[in-house]
Amino acid sequence: MRNTLITLTILTATIGCQDFTPKPEAYPRIRYPERAYEAAPIDDCPFTFDIPAYAELMPYTGLGGKPCWYNLSYGQFDATLHLSYVPINGQRDLDSLAEDAYKMVFKPHIQRAEEIIQREINDTTKNLRGMIYDLEGKTATPFNFYLSDGKKHFFRGSFYFNSQTTRDSVLPIYNFINEDIMHTLESFEFK
Repeated sequence: MRNTLITLTILTATIGCQDFTPKPEAYPRIRYPERAYEAAPIDDCPFTFDIPAYAELMPYTGLGGKPCWYNLSYGQFDATLHLSYVPINGQRDLDSLAEDAYKMVFKPHIQRAEEIIQREINDTTKNLRGMIYDLEGKTATPFNFYLSDGKKHFFRGSFYFNSQTTRDSVLPIYNFINEDIMHTLESFEFK
C-alpha cells in the first residue's frame, strides 16, 4: 500500500510538472475549392455570366417560378444565390422593379441589419446599371443586387445560407463566396 501511494505521488508530481495549455474553442477547418470559372449553362435566356466551377446552376422550380429564374447552389457551403429575370418595357417598369428590390432589402432587414451598404453599378461598356446591397448583422441574406440595361432587361439576385447561421461563424465562407459572386457580376452581359 505504501509503495502504491509513493508511486501515485511521484506520478502525479511528474505529470503536474508538464506545461499544459488548454486549446481554445475553434471552428472546423474549411477546405475551399480552387477558383475556376465556367460559362453558365444557359441557352434560352437573354443573358450570360460565369459561375464558379464548384457551384451548380439549376432552374428554379418553386412556386411562382418563371423562365430564366435560377438557383446557383454552393453545395459544399450549404448556400444558394437565387436569381430571377424579368423582361421590362422601359423606364417605368425599371423604376418599379428597382423600388421592389429596394423594399425587399430594406423592409424586412432594417430592424436586424447593423448596416446596409449600397454600391451603385454603372458599366457603360456593357450598358449595365444596378445596385449592390451588402447587409451586415443578423440578417437572413447578406448580399442582394440587381442589374438592368434600362430598356428591356432586369436581373435580380439574393444570396442565402440554407441553414440558420451566425454571421461570425460563416464570415470566412461568405467572404470566399462573395468574391465568386462579384466575378459573376463582372462577367454578366445581356445578349
